[in-house]
Amino acid sequence: MAELAQEVVKELSPLSIDKNLKLNLELDESQNYTAKGDRLELYRVLTNLVGNAIKFTDEGSVTLRLIRVDTGLVPAIKLEVQDTGPGISESDRATLFESFIPGKHKRSGSGLGLHLTRRIVEAHNGRINVATEVGKGSTFTVYLPTH
Repeated sequence: MAELAQEVVKELSPLSIDKNLKLNLELDESQNYTAKGDRLELYRVLTNLVGNAIKFTDEGSVTLRLIRVDTGLVPAIKLEVQDTGPGISESDRATLFESFIPGKHKRSGSGLGLHLTRRIVEAHNGRINVATEVGKGSTFTVYLPTH
C-alpha cells in the first residue's frame, strides 16, 4: 500500500499544486503496509479519495496517512484521507456512499465515485467511514485486512 500511496500522491500532486494546497503522505517507512487485494482496484480507492479531497478543498492541505492497526479481529491497514475543505453537510452524509446521488456542492460529480469506492473496499473485506464537520474538513478512513 505504501507504494500505491506514493504513486497516487505523485500523480495527483499537480492538481494540489494548481490549487496551492499542500499534499502530504504520512507513513512509517519501517512498516509493512501490505494489504491483500487487487492492486488496480485499491489504486482506484486511493485516487478517488485523494482526488475528491483535492477537488473540494480550496485552501490548506490534504493528507494521506497509512497506519498499521489491530482491529481486534485481524491486523489491518488504516488509510486516512484528511482534508481542510468545507466538510459535508448532514443531509449529504446520509447518501454519501449511494449510487447516482450527487452531493449538493457545486463541484459534485455523478455520485458514483464514493459508491464504487465503498464497493471496492467491501469486496476486499474492508470498511470505510467518514468523519466530517462543516467548515472544518473531512477524514475518510478505510480499513483493509493485511491477510
